Amino acid sequence: MASQSMRDYIRNFTMDNGPRGNQGYSQVLLQLFGYTGHGKSSFINTCKYVVDDGPYVAHAKVAGSAEKPETMVRNAYDLTENITLVDNRGCVKMNKNEIGEIYAQLGNFLPLGKEVNWQTAFRDMMELLLQSERLDLSSDFVVPVLIYSADCLIVDVNEMKEILLAARNITGIFPTVVLTHELSSHLSEVQESFRRMGVKNMFALENYTAKDNIKTRGKHETILNCLQGILKDVEFRMLEERDAIGERINRKRFLLEFAHRRDMERRQETKNGVCRLL
Repeated sequence: MASQSMRDYIRNFTMDNGPRGNQGYSQVLLQLFGYTGHGKSSFINTCKYVVDDGPYVAHAKVAGSAEKPETMVRNAYDLTENITLVDNRGCVKMNKNEIGEIYAQLGNFLPLGKEVNWQTAFRDMMELLLQSERLDLSSDFVVPVLIYSADCLIVDVNEMKEILLAARNITGIFPTVVLTHELSSHLSEVQESFRRMGVKNMFALENYTAKDNIKTRGKHETILNCLQGILKDVEFRMLEERDAIGERINRKRFLLEFAHRRDMERRQETKNGVCRLL
């Protein structure tokens, strides 16, 4: 009964429900991001399986390993008429060369259905943002969702915290963290690390897979509870007066400032390297 109630809530969710109406938003865009091989594609398949309540279908191709990611293209999958899951390209290491592109995906400045290439120069990022003017995506209510495998201990806590805070600054919402492989012996330690970073919305779960898709009440309710929790947060945000176009402008400003700062850092590193050689 609880599962059906949550499923109905998700299926019937619309941006028109709030007291202020949709305020210019047409759908919720759940932006899945993180490292390659941590379960983004499997999470999408699991969500579709649970919400559709039909046979298991591998809508999103799953990576064979972290070193050989399957998702090179930014793909979107409709969960309902008003909720879309976006499988953003993940990265092996969130370094300076890749993080800018992660932010561009989160900011919803890259077209769907096209391959994502890492941009490293300020000029390239500026061109990317200029080209995004061709895309009218201001009606998407962007929600960041970090998918992270509990099998992997967090090596650089400061780096991860910086990424989470940047995602909040870009979207206006602190990311929900979904921990896959909840049976991992590292789960408690990974959860504590994220709590110390300020993460409030965190869900540990096991994805369904092509090899293991026997329905269980526990898995179903965890997924539904996760999705319902995210949507309840959207409803809470929609109680405020919002400006869809203004928020997109702010996201663009953040990315330009980030790209410029990174460019200046690289120039300084190059200058320091030359000085050392001399």
